[in-house]
Amino acid sequence: MGTRAVALRAAGRGGCRLRPGPGRRRGRTRARLLAAAFPVFAVNGYGRVSIAEICAKAGFSRGAFYSNFESVDELFLALYEERAAELRHRVATLLPRARTAASGPHDRSPLVEQLSRVMLSEPDRLLFETDVRAYAARRPAAARVHRAARRELAETVLDTLTAPCDVPLSPGRREEAVRSVLEAYDAVTAHLVLDGDADRARERLARLLLGAVSSAESAAGRPAGPPVAQGG
Repeated sequence: MGTRAVALRAAGRGGCRLRPGPGRRRGRTRARLLAAAFPVFAVNGYGRVSIAEICAKAGFSRGAFYSNFESVDELFLALYEERAAELRHRVATLLPRARTAASGPHDRSPLVEQLSRVMLSEPDRLLFETDVRAYAARRPAAARVHRAARRELAETVLDTLTAPCDVPLSPGRREEAVRSVLEAYDAVTAHLVLDGDADRARERLARLLLGAVSSAESAAGRPAGPPVAQGG
């Protein structure tokens, strides 16, 4: 029996347990710091969060913080990238379920409804994103990170919405649709964080997303979904 097998058997009997390596421990510490920082930023906003607060929330020392991040700013952007990646993943997993609920290949109603719910879920995340937008507007390096994450989200939304179609959009039409998705998301979230009317925001975002993809497909000569009602 190999050394590792012996150690694992001993651990099962209550003997010596294998300790995670330095890399794994560091990864766990980083993850806990990010998780602890999110509610602090959501409640207090950027500029009103200290390293001491984050460390206290996570149960770590300043040394643990500085072994993972150089500053609160670095953690702030890393947290944004992490949350943005989580949202993209949630969006990407919607398509199979929405297809089963659709009445036909061009029926996107179930999909846009689910998309709007996912994209506008978690009020704390929307508040956090609002802070990130203001932060990035004043810092070119952060703006690049912010633009890249937002574009990846819009691309994922568009890919999800156009997946059932056989012919891809032209680069120009695709770029137009990506911008429309971003404009819809920005406009609706700005209203939502101020007025708190989640139901109205979801309805409006669903309508705007459907309009963005229908417009792009109509311009490309494809069959489009049903007309989109205006207003709201």
